[in-house]
Amino acid sequence: MIKNLIGMAVATLLTLTANYAAAQKAKDLKYYNVKELVKEGKAHIVNQADYGTGFFTRLPQQMEGKVRKPVWDLGQNSAGIAVLFCTDSKAIGAKWTLLNNFSMAHMPGTGIRGLDLYSRIDNQWYFTGTAQPNGKESMNVFARKLQGNRIDYIMYLPLYDGITELNIGIDSSASFYESHKEKLINTAKAPVLFYGTSITQGGCASRPGMVYTSMVQRTLGIETINLGFSGNGRMDRIMADAIAKVKTSAVVIDCLPNCTYQIIKDSADYFVRTIAAADPQRPVFLISNFRFPAYWLTGDDQAETERENTLWKETADKLRKEGFKNIHYIDIEGKTMKEAATGPDYEYTVDGIHLTDLGFMRMGEYYTNMLKKYTK
Repeated sequence: MIKNLIGMAVATLLTLTANYAAAQKAKDLKYYNVKELVKEGKAHIVNQADYGTGFFTRLPQQMEGKVRKPVWDLGQNSAGIAVLFCTDSKAIGAKWTLLNNFSMAHMPGTGIRGLDLYSRIDNQWYFTGTAQPNGKESMNVFARKLQGNRIDYIMYLPLYDGITELNIGIDSSASFYESHKEKLINTAKAPVLFYGTSITQGGCASRPGMVYTSMVQRTLGIETINLGFSGNGRMDRIMADAIAKVKTSAVVIDCLPNCTYQIIKDSADYFVRTIAAADPQRPVFLISNFRFPAYWLTGDDQAETERENTLWKETADKLRKEGFKNIHYIDIEGKTMKEAATGPDYEYTVDGIHLTDLGFMRMGEYYTNMLKKYTK
């Protein structure tokens, strides 16, 4: 009798173990489509209809054909967009369809095409796992052997590719809930919008949660909107008009690495004036050029950088004298390397320009401190 009971117990344990192991595989999870879940980081988030079928894109449908094609194409990347959800699952995975299945030699595929998961515990966000891409139709697991407590999660989408379909996977015995955004994000404050370059978009973070706009979001507990356009943050008038219409608590214009002196001369006044005039109570930050290593090793590059910074500051000073007191020029280079936002050394880039995770952490901390007093 005892042998039979032991045998039954062992058989039951083996069955449970086998089922548990199976449930840890991405293909064995049950999946939920996330199109109707709360999303962060979309400039027109209150009106999904503006985006047509682009649930995970950064520019509304009505801008197609009006913005330059490179800007439109980059706007289909999902940089900075995140999904909130809640589950008690012991394993969490995802399957997603990529728009391009894009690759670059100097940026990890996890940052370009992967998904990132953070969990909310004791009012803090903690990194939980990355779903690594494995094809245009990707399927992978963020984390296994979780405790099975009901926890809120935020999932960040790819930085340099787009998504056409996205599903979250959980154990068959677990429950899936929609998060209450107001409990996780300070919805009393409008988002902070960042307009800029490939760096703003996330090049070359190792995973989506490491872009500085998302770091600011987690640290300050406010929504951020990432309008970084690789090589194309050139102060287009149509982008100024669009940004001016978005309700935000602050706008950070960090686009100088994509702008020549002539672009600043031709475009800065209209771009900054339009955004600043739309809401005189909203701070607009004009960010100087970075202290890139190559710029400070080559005389010509250094001279050009200083010319651009000077003209950029003159734009800010001119508009402030006209009464736009919400405009702030921010010198992120500092007078010495110790004062630079990117840190006291040149160890913050992949290729002399684009940031490593170290560079993003330093920039994230810098922008968090800069924005704190405006987001209380």
